[in-house]
Amino acid sequence: MKRNILTLLTGMALGALLMGNAVAAGVMAEPSWQNIYVDGRQVHMTAYNIGGNNFIKLRDIGKEVGFNVYWQDGVQVDSTVPYTGEAPVQAAQAAQTSPAEPVRVSCYKEEPLAVGDRTGLMIYPGGVEYTVTSSDPSIVSVEKALGRFWKANAISPGTATITATGPDGKTGSVVVTVTGSAQSGTRSVDLNANMEIRQEMVRLINQVRQEHGLAELPVDDRLMNAMQDVSTQHFLKHTRYEREALVAYGWLCGGSNNLTSFGADGESDIAGHAVRNWVNSPGHLQAMLREDVTCIGTGVTVENGRTYCYMSVGNPDGHGLL
Repeated sequence: MKRNILTLLTGMALGALLMGNAVAAGVMAEPSWQNIYVDGRQVHMTAYNIGGNNFIKLRDIGKEVGFNVYWQDGVQVDSTVPYTGEAPVQAAQAAQTSPAEPVRVSCYKEEPLAVGDRTGLMIYPGGVEYTVTSSDPSIVSVEKALGRFWKANAISPGTATITATGPDGKTGSVVVTVTGSAQSGTRSVDLNANMEIRQEMVRLINQVRQEHGLAELPVDDRLMNAMQDVSTQHFLKHTRYEREALVAYGWLCGGSNNLTSFGADGESDIAGHAVRNWVNSPGHLQAMLREDVTCIGTGVTVENGRTYCYMSVGNPDGHGLL
């Protein structure tokens, strides 16, 4: 038993009756008034004396000691669960009566999409290998990005249905509308701009990590491209565009982003200025010192006397989206 039934210090020989009074042919059952203890605590259980032996209901013992007793094709005793007196619901029966979770599909980027837009697809339940198709690839094409992740590409104006099919044959879909007008993120971006400054930022960030006993982070092109794109948007606070840019450049994994902006007039050490700002901010420093990340990307844009600096660290084997 899960608990030691011998701690029933009754001083009696215990028999077991599931229910009802103890009756044997030609034998009279009489109440027994002996004290009964469980782990040193006196409890009340109805007992009967039959032929010089004391009998207690098995159900009563289960209640006090803490194991289940129930009827299911005979008397069943389950020492792994507390007493309920009821038979457990069988897993097979539960699976038959519980409806399967439907497949749900949606886009990370808000609709309508513009021609040239790319967006990650959210497909639930997760952890399943789906097959994803488009009803009209000339309007919206789909492609596998990383692991079990998929993304959609807006090709031309119109509507198309994206359908995800699981290994069990269940499907889910989303209708995607594409317009002909370009939205933010579709304009031309020089992804190699300010590369020397960005590489120096990577070096300085890795120097900070080494000072804290952490490994250096190699550059990941997806993170570099996404952060450079975001830096050209001149944001002064974090926005959803960061997440959409990461997905658009093929990064569908978890991580952390840092942003800083400051006047650029006469600034000769942009990389050092940015990293110092992050080191002096506990939240930004924590992002740089994450132990669960394995790569880094940076972005820098200098325009109209102001600089916009971004950093993103992540792990391609991580789970979830930024």
